[in-house]
Amino acid sequence: MRDFRYATVVAFILTMLFIGTGFVRAQSQPQQEFGAGGGMITGTVYGFDMFDELEPIAWAPVHATNGRLTFTAYTGGGGYYEMFVNPAGTYNVTVVQPGYVPYSTIVAVSPGSASTINVYLEESHIPVPEFPSGMVSAIAVLAFAAVLVAVKRTKRRK
Repeated sequence: MRDFRYATVVAFILTMLFIGTGFVRAQSQPQQEFGAGGGMITGTVYGFDMFDELEPIAWAPVHATNGRLTFTAYTGGGGYYEMFVNPAGTYNVTVVQPGYVPYSTIVAVSPGSASTINVYLEESHIPVPEFPSGMVSAIAVLAFAAVLVAVKRTKRRK
């Protein structure tokens, strides 16, 4: 009887996982026409890790601006990004990622074109804070308060 319950629970969980994955879908991107005066900018963003090995950077923001309009794309898990910019013209493509030196280049986009810009970021050697600097004092006060409460409780027990 116990094996039957276990098998039923496992089958239920697996069924929900398989059915549930059908309900989770990425939002589709709006269809864009290349002949409408703009073009694609694609590429991959790479950076060096702490072992000086080149690896793709996920969630790096890539901005393309022509002075009036700014387009933004974020890299995926493999560091790949793509964006459609419209109208055609000259765009300044910038990648700013904490822990790395900002990168910027200029690309000319013509109607229906596709430009590939692979970015290789250099380490900035500036430590990336784990939390905002204003939080240091708040965390110190909370830690001090926790120590005081712990000391007070241990004195009451004696």
